[in-house]
Amino acid sequence: MVAIIVLSAVFVLLVVAFLWFYFYSRTLAWGQSETRQAFLRVMVVIGPMFGVRYKEPRPEPPTIATPAKDEEPPVRGVVLPPERDP
Repeated sequence: MVAIIVLSAVFVLLVVAFLWFYFYSRTLAWGQSETRQAFLRVMVVIGPMFGVRYKEPRPEPPTIATPAKDEEPPVRGVVLPPERDP
């Protein structure tokens, strides 16, 4: 009977620790922490022994965007002639 209580307590502690880390790992503090970087370095070294490969995320392609003109939409059915440069 004592073993069941001890194992239940250990199980509850493991679940609570897992949930705490799960929610903490989604914060900005974890994303910029030294612990995360050290863990990632260790996994990059040890992971390939177990078939795990680290893929760096692809960089987002550079784009050039300009703000749109602040114009009213044309009235339906009206065709405007093209503007001429002087």
